[in-house]
Amino acid sequence: MRYEISKVNLEIPESIGKAIGHKVEKVEQRLKRYHPDAAGLDIRLEYNHKLKSHECSVNLKAFKDSLHAKKSSPDLRIAIDRCFDALIRELDHYRMKINKSLHPAD
Repeated sequence: MRYEISKVNLEIPESIGKAIGHKVEKVEQRLKRYHPDAAGLDIRLEYNHKLKSHECSVNLKAFKDSLHAKKSSPDLRIAIDRCFDALIRELDHYRMKINKSLHPAD
C-alpha cells in the first residue's frame, strides 16, 4: 500500500517513522482481501504552537468512499496511536457493512 507523510511545523524522529510504518502494516493487513495495492494512505502530522498540541490526520482511499480519522494530543506518539486506532475501528466497521451488503439475510 502506498502511503505518504506530510509534516507541518515539525520533524519526526526515526522511532516515530518506524511506529507509523507498523501502524500502516496493521491497516494493510485488514485490506488484504480488498486489493491493498489499490489503496492509498495520506498521513498529515502537524504541531500547533498556539495550542502546544500535535495533530495527526489520516485519510484512507481504498474504496469508493474515503475513510478519515483525526486526533490531537500534547504528545506526538499518542496522537498517532489514537488516530490510527480510530481509523482501524472505522475500517472494521466499513468492512462489516460491506460484508453484510454482499450477503443479505435470508
